[in-house]
Amino acid sequence: MMMGYGFGGPFGWLGMILGILVHLAFTALVIMAAAWLFKALFRGGSQNELRIDALEILKQRYAKGEITTDEYQRMKKEME
Repeated sequence: MMMGYGFGGPFGWLGMILGILVHLAFTALVIMAAAWLFKALFRGGSQNELRIDALEILKQRYAKGEITTDEYQRMKKEME
């Protein structure tokens, strides 16, 4: 009935090894996705990102006329 293939079908050990590799790859993918999600949700941002954000806010305030040119230059210099 089994045509001499025995347990594991026609591929024998190869099928079992491929099955294990697929499970390991899936597990690694789930762990990587969880790590990426955790990092995306709970990271505080690097200092460089914070400085760029502050500079953008400063530029917007200057463009709106909330601060003078002298204030803009002084604050920009302090950030650098």
